[in-house]
Amino acid sequence: MISVQTVFNRKFWSTDRTLELIAVVFSFLYTYLYIKGSAWCWLFAFTGSALFTYLCYVRKILAESFLQFFYVMMAIYGYFTMEDEWTTNVWPWETHAVWILVGTMAMLVSAFLLKRYTNAQLALEDSFTTAFSLVATWVMVNYVHENYLYWMVIDAVSVHLYWKRKLYFGSALFVVYTILVTAGYFRWM
Repeated sequence: MISVQTVFNRKFWSTDRTLELIAVVFSFLYTYLYIKGSAWCWLFAFTGSALFTYLCYVRKILAESFLQFFYVMMAIYGYFTMEDEWTTNVWPWETHAVWILVGTMAMLVSAFLLKRYTNAQLALEDSFTTAFSLVATWVMVNYVHENYLYWMVIDAVSVHLYWKRKLYFGSALFVVYTILVTAGYFRWM
């Protein structure tokens, strides 16, 4: 467990730890500004995700590194396609079942490839968060309310994944995200 004393120890503050904290702050600002409908959110999404791309690569959570790079691209896409007003859609359970099957297949293929051909750590968890984040992002950009349910599970698993790779601030960010998406789901029901 990380202690307050550890956080104030100079040895704790490596360049990567500082970059992680900046990435967490930018990612949180992205979420806050996105909720507020500010186009500035995409700048913070781009920067935070770019930093996490590097950090995940260095910590050998390679699928997550790919996912963060995907978010960099989505930040660019989001900036150019942001609309003024959003409406919420509902998909039938059969549509969600198909996407869950797609996510599961992608997760299994990714985990197999990571274990067999790389030195990736926590390959199954890494593949789970990556595959299902891609699915959840698709559900989200289609303004489907149930995207919150996907993110609740993904963010909870991400807490564990980041903690195990000693990305403590990133893990804390995913705790906050888990709380926010849970509140968001029940708020918009």
